[in-house]
Amino acid sequence: MRQIQVLESTILHASDQIFWLDGSSAADISAMRRVARPLQLELSQSPRDLAMREGTGKCVFWRRAGASVSDGVADDSDKAFTTAGTYTLAGTVSDPGGHYLPRRFSVTAGNNPPTGHALTLYPAPVAVRFNRGGGLRLSLGRAADATPLPWAIVTASISVPGLGTQIYRAQADARGELLLPFLRLPPLAEGIDDYSATLTIHGRNDTSADQISNPDDFIAMELGAPDDASFSQSIGFSAVPGELSTLRSDGRTYLAVQPV
Repeated sequence: MRQIQVLESTILHASDQIFWLDGSSAADISAMRRVARPLQLELSQSPRDLAMREGTGKCVFWRRAGASVSDGVADDSDKAFTTAGTYTLAGTVSDPGGHYLPRRFSVTAGNNPPTGHALTLYPAPVAVRFNRGGGLRLSLGRAADATPLPWAIVTASISVPGLGTQIYRAQADARGELLLPFLRLPPLAEGIDDYSATLTIHGRNDTSADQISNPDDFIAMELGAPDDASFSQSIGFSAVPGELSTLRSDGRTYLAVQPV
């Protein structure tokens, strides 16, 4: 058998990674599934020596300047992780197929050891499907002038007797439109007409349709109540499995949103 002699080993350590998660797939980020679609990543800030490799639902980064060379075959001490220092990764991520809404992001990468970053994406309305759980169809508009409020994230909390509270989230598109399916909502038990639910929203009043936003910069906002002129950070509604409901603020054709 011919024997190969290794003269030297080049060692490159992954300095960090980003996991792209479907924010509508679960209430807790630890349970969210990875986005199983090819995504387009455009970095606006990163080290010049940065290299990356994309996989399903994740992107791994490493620094070329952090490479080391050892004589012969590398042993465990040669392979021990060494950091190349922290750095800022910023940019936008989008789905060329249009199934997920785009977002901006900015993270500090390169910690020792690298822990990774979980960033959420939300399905575009065109990709949303409903089942027997029903859901909501919403149009978000600014209370001051009725212009659409893009990119905001809505959270529905539904109280299910015997099961606790179920959490569902969706993001508005560039027109302020969103679809929020209640995919895990069980049928009503005998004697119950509906489930008690509340709606909250995070966004920014200064967002625009032609500028992608960073959801990490969003803050709590107020919603206009359906039955009076009041505004609050949480409004109540009734969730009925199988029904696709539309919530509108009192006297308006949309759900009005304003800063706190």
